[in-house]
Amino acid sequence: MCMPYLYEECDAGLTKEIRKYFSARYHKPGIFRSENKAKTTEAVKKANQRRAETTLRRLMNNNFRDGDFLIRLDFNKWQPIDSQEMQSMISTALRRLKRMYEKQGKALKYIYVKEIGPRGGRHIHMLVNKIDTDVLNAWWKYGGIHFDVLNSGGQYKKIAAYFIKYAARTEETEGKLIGKRWYGSQNLEKPKIKKKVIKSEIFKHKVKEIPGWYLDKESLQEGVTEEGHEYFEYTLIALQERGPNGS
Repeated sequence: MCMPYLYEECDAGLTKEIRKYFSARYHKPGIFRSENKAKTTEAVKKANQRRAETTLRRLMNNNFRDGDFLIRLDFNKWQPIDSQEMQSMISTALRRLKRMYEKQGKALKYIYVKEIGPRGGRHIHMLVNKIDTDVLNAWWKYGGIHFDVLNSGGQYKKIAAYFIKYAARTEETEGKLIGKRWYGSQNLEKPKIKKKVIKSEIFKHKVKEIPGWYLDKESLQEGVTEEGHEYFEYTLIALQERGPNGS
């Protein structure tokens, strides 16, 4: 007999993430568990990074759209000593950018991460909502600024994964924790997450088709967690025109 499992649905922008999994909270004798293995420090680190990617991906998907910008900020003219000084410089700069957005009748939304590479290169990687690029060019005074227009149908999981890697790279370079992995504006809206307990003798590995949505095939995952519990997950994306902001 199958134990009760959890069904989780996260609506974030144009994505709908579905996850079915067992929880130790509902564990009963007889449920299949893989061989119990002690968690290594590396395994714990990877698990934490996966959770961080999930949280960041959902936040990005819920607050940004195609037509917004992924930008890289360089420090060519002024080199910060470390990530702490980078934090001070970007915090000051963002207060100015907020005022520049307000003059255009817009509210600034952003998520950014700091990167210091093994060779000392320093960058800020950031998502910002759409505005005239002249505003951004006039804003950043510390070096070059590079733009990419978002264009992946509302699914920004690859960007989230890169952001988490940049943060990990900075910690490796500095040999210490840097505080937050990423920073976001206070007006970011949290995705809606619903959970419910499913009491069934069958744990189905089946994608539920919903009219107007298509399956992100790369998101389809199934297997057994480190704790030995079965899981099945996938993401659906809303059908839409892939122009700026879905228009």
